[in-house]
Amino acid sequence: MVHYQLAPDTSLHLRDPAASAVGGRILSEGLALMNELGLEAFTFRKLADRAECTEATIYNYFTNKQRLLQYYFQLYWMWLDTHCQQEGHTLTDPWARVQGDIHALCGIWSKDALAAQLDPVALRDLVLVEGSKSFMHRNVDEDNKLKLFQPYKDLCSHLAKELKACDRSCKHPRTFATTLIEMAHSLEFAMDHLPALTELSGAGDRRKLAGFLIGLTSVYLAIPAATGKKK
Repeated sequence: MVHYQLAPDTSLHLRDPAASAVGGRILSEGLALMNELGLEAFTFRKLADRAECTEATIYNYFTNKQRLLQYYFQLYWMWLDTHCQQEGHTLTDPWARVQGDIHALCGIWSKDALAAQLDPVALRDLVLVEGSKSFMHRNVDEDNKLKLFQPYKDLCSHLAKELKACDRSCKHPRTFATTLIEMAHSLEFAMDHLPALTELSGAGDRRKLAGFLIGLTSVYLAIPAATGKKK
């Protein structure tokens, strides 16, 4: 089992929370509490009670809950990008790598993959519901200058590269890569909470979602999904 020890950007925190026991407790309990309450109801006071520390201690690590959310946001995309590359490095067929990446985007991971300092399943749950709040705000341009969205961009770049490996003439690979990432998360949210928006609703089977996205990608690349060979 590979253990991913990933480090989000230092501009997100005042002190590295992963370097101390109390910081680690703040991260783990904060993730659980944010998933439980949602960003709006989440406060550092409530987190202090859960993590058995003072509110002032949390402020020694993070200036506000937005930065904590962005910390989780970065950690999730860093883990997912690393996972995709680790899983694909032994595959010589680029179409097989793309299909593996799509399964990973949809949260279909082997148990051996779930090794990180925070549970990737819990991180994904948070990104599904609260992820857009980490960048859809008025300070997005300033945060972008700080490169706070670089892990997301890195994953997009990885997917675009794999799409180009399947078809060097494919158009707008970064656009399609971003579309895959967004659909893998927004459609699962719809499946769980707004079922009338998609025929994939019902059992909530992520494999159906992955199959849909693989089919869509095969059309984009003009590759029959069943054969993996270019038309």
